[in-house]
Amino acid sequence: MSIRRRGRGSDEDGTSGPPRASGRGRHAEPRSRAIVRTARRLMGPAILAVVTVGVFTLGAFPTRTLLDQRHETSAAEQRLGELDASNAAEREKVEALKTDAMVEQLARREYGLARPGEELYHMIPPAQDPVRVPDAWPFNGLGTTLDR
Repeated sequence: MSIRRRGRGSDEDGTSGPPRASGRGRHAEPRSRAIVRTARRLMGPAILAVVTVGVFTLGAFPTRTLLDQRHETSAAEQRLGELDASNAAEREKVEALKTDAMVEQLARREYGLARPGEELYHMIPPAQDPVRVPDAWPFNGLGTTLDR
C-alpha cells in the first residue's frame, strides 16, 4: 500500500514521484513561483528608478523656470535703474525751466526774442562756392557753374 503525502514533497497533482521533467528536483519551487520571486526582487529597484527619473524630470522644469525668472527679474531691475536715472535728469530739467533765467535764455536761443530796447544781430553764414560742372556731354548746355 502506498502512502500519499500532501505538502512540500508532493507534485502539483498531490502525488510524490520521480523528479520533474524540468530536472530541478522534486523539492524545487515551481517555475512560476521563481518568476514571481524574481519579479518581486526586481520590482523595488525598478520603482525606485522610475520615481527617481520622475523627481529629476519634475524638479528640472521648475528649476529652469526659476532661473529664467531670475534672469528676467535682474534685466527688469537694471532697466528700472536706467529709467529712474532718466526720470531724475528730466526732473532736474523741469526744475531748471521753472526759473526766470532759464526761460529767458531759452527764449533768446530758440525763438530769437530780445528784451525791449535791445538790438539783435544775426550773422549770416558765408555763401558756398558754386558747384563746378564738367565741360563734357550731357553738361554742355548748363554752363560751367551751377549756383545754389
